[in-house]
Amino acid sequence: MKSQLTFLFTLCAFGAWAQCNTTTIWNNTTTNEVCSEVSGVVKHWYSNSIPDHVTGTFPNANNPNSISAQQTDLAMCAYPVQAGQFTDIIIAGFNAMGSCPTFEFGIATNGIEFDPIAAEFFSNPNNGQLNYDWNKNPLSPNINLGTDMNDAHVQPNGKYHYHGNPANFITNLGITSNQHSPIIGWAADGFPLYYKYVYSDAMDANSGIIEATSCFQLKSGTRPGNGTTAPDGAYDGTYVEDYEYNGSLGGCILDECNGRYGVTPDYPNGTYYYVMTSDFPVVPRCFAGTPDMSFAVGPPFAGCGVSDAESYCSALTVDVSAEELSDRLVIFPIPTNSDFLNVQFNGTQELHPTDVTLLDSMGRTIRVEPYNQQVNLKGLAAGTYFIKFSFEKTEITKRFVKQ
Repeated sequence: MKSQLTFLFTLCAFGAWAQCNTTTIWNNTTTNEVCSEVSGVVKHWYSNSIPDHVTGTFPNANNPNSISAQQTDLAMCAYPVQAGQFTDIIIAGFNAMGSCPTFEFGIATNGIEFDPIAAEFFSNPNNGQLNYDWNKNPLSPNINLGTDMNDAHVQPNGKYHYHGNPANFITNLGITSNQHSPIIGWAADGFPLYYKYVYSDAMDANSGIIEATSCFQLKSGTRPGNGTTAPDGAYDGTYVEDYEYNGSLGGCILDECNGRYGVTPDYPNGTYYYVMTSDFPVVPRCFAGTPDMSFAVGPPFAGCGVSDAESYCSALTVDVSAEELSDRLVIFPIPTNSDFLNVQFNGTQELHPTDVTLLDSMGRTIRVEPYNQQVNLKGLAAGTYFIKFSFEKTEITKRFVKQ
């Protein structure tokens, strides 16, 4: 049977992480300090949030705050799985009192946080009332929030953070267009973030390198507002809401979260990952997995900024290697002209994935559904696809052809 199947398996394996000394990290208020470690099923990040690269001048005319050290303490799943639905980075809306308005997207490997949302909105020119449905885009040339060459600026508490492309950080990593990007950070759900240079074929590490672009575009026409209670004028990127996702754009390989499933140098057997693009949104605006509340912005009494990773990050409970799982898990018939694929586990012990993800040939998610002994293929055109079976700390991907 193995000779009839082409498959990949994924084992999310992490090496031994040094134990972090938060006293050393947080007592350093002048130079960059960052450390990560895995404890059980949770990965912890500790940083003093001091950048390790050249920044612009702070304070400046449009950002009156100075960079100062922070005691950054964040967490995420060490072995993340896709949630089956996307979670928007805006949680409850900025006008929801007593709640967490947004998530920060994640953390760069240098310990600086990615926070693509600006708490800036359309303002009624007559009375100053804010319209929270129109969020200003900090990367627009029409908006000046005092950001520097790294698309970064400083919060009132002194935290330096990235809204977009951290140019000097990327330069220091030595990233080039002729090889796959290294990991530049981690999202709040635990999946890795790469810069824009990725494999052209999501599932083939021997394919060429391309520059991934987002699938977002400016809306056509003009905004529906009157210029008083809501903005009017052409959709020009001044507001986040000026953009829309269009998965049919030519060259589009990324989903709504600027991500896809595929192989990378760090995950040769495949993982879901995010991509920082040159075009909007640059930093992703939603999550494919479950974001940790340590990345939530808002009052602590509402649970914002307090990690809940221990309560939802799964632990491996099946003592079976990824290699053995891949050998024992069989899908048939291949190729198929049916609307269903059968799933069978060889051996005496029946194993159950947590869910099944159907992917197109580019590694983009088509749908996620609970595990069943049959995988629904209805609506699929003829072509090559992948099925990802998610276990609690292991993922196995198999390829099939729909005729």
